[in-house]
Amino acid sequence: MRLPIFSAALAALCLALPTTAQEGKPAADAKGADVKGATATSQRAEARIMVFNDDFTVFALASITHGQPVWQDKYDGMLDMLKGKINRLGKDWFTTLITSAELELGGVKVAPGSYVVGLACDKDGKFALALLDSSKAMQDKVNPFFGEWKPDYLLPLTLNKNVGKETVSLMVMTFDAKADDGGKGTFTLAWGKHTLTAPVMLHAPK
Repeated sequence: MRLPIFSAALAALCLALPTTAQEGKPAADAKGADVKGATATSQRAEARIMVFNDDFTVFALASITHGQPVWQDKYDGMLDMLKGKINRLGKDWFTTLITSAELELGGVKVAPGSYVVGLACDKDGKFALALLDSSKAMQDKVNPFFGEWKPDYLLPLTLNKNVGKETVSLMVMTFDAKADDGGKGTFTLAWGKHTLTAPVMLHAPK
């Protein structure tokens, strides 16, 4: 999971990690390694979609939270580097998805829960959000900086190249839904002049 969407934006970061990380092994597992501590802060973007009735006896919410890498024009020539992999999505720590009701995205239904999110790209260049149960991910020591993992869900996305009139510098994810459509809308990930989109439906809990 070494590369972000559309690019090798974080390849330099991956190359700068300790050798043990490049081999898919945490530094704490290496013989004689010194374990160090650190702190960090960053801003993260969030998009939410909700469904509810007038007295809120029916209510559900889904939220996707992510870091915002900065677009560079050179990324346009790096699409092929993503093929056949689950790539890092966003910036810093995992992109995360939390949903309190069944969420349907790209025609695939996701059970209520909390998930870490990567970006899958198959050998033909077709994209999908890759979701793994967050508790399982933490127990298995899955890390966004290195290693491989098997997703619980693949949510198909449509790549729309060069559709933007202006460059979206910071990656942004949004849900677009009308009140009268009862949780039905569109998911969009925009970066550079490109978007990844999918139909979305947050189902009202029964």
